[in-house]
Amino acid sequence: MLGTREVIDGLFAAAATGEVEPVLRWWADDGVLDDITLARRYSGKAELRPYLEMYYRAFPQLTYEPSLLLIDGSSAMVEWAQVTRLEGTFDGLPGDGRELRLRAVDLFEIRDGLVVHESSWYGDGWLRQRLQDPHPELLPAPLPRGEAW
Repeated sequence: MLGTREVIDGLFAAAATGEVEPVLRWWADDGVLDDITLARRYSGKAELRPYLEMYYRAFPQLTYEPSLLLIDGSSAMVEWAQVTRLEGTFDGLPGDGRELRLRAVDLFEIRDGLVVHESSWYGDGWLRQRLQDPHPELLPAPLPRGEAW
């Protein structure tokens, strides 16, 4: 059976392909994703599939390269950051090609070599506002990594 590190490495490698099926192979059938940014829960692969499809269409340039990985037994915390563009519809908002700086923290619980739970926070503190506001330049810019909000 694979350990937590191997599962996380495999999951992130699969996510970098931008394809749903390779990602779902790392999930338990009844796995739960809590998307904290959208305030939504996706339970089981049937709900995860359309969520992942939306995410990959909206942000096809993401490479999902962890900058920090902490593992404690069957739990893992992954931090990643990247600049991307909103290319497709995301949570009902149309893609318009605008640049977004995403910072994320994902918490995972692994059991029997599969993800059984993930809590995910991503954005730059103003993601939803920047997506909706026609004048994102009026919002404060995110602080450089390592500085307090």
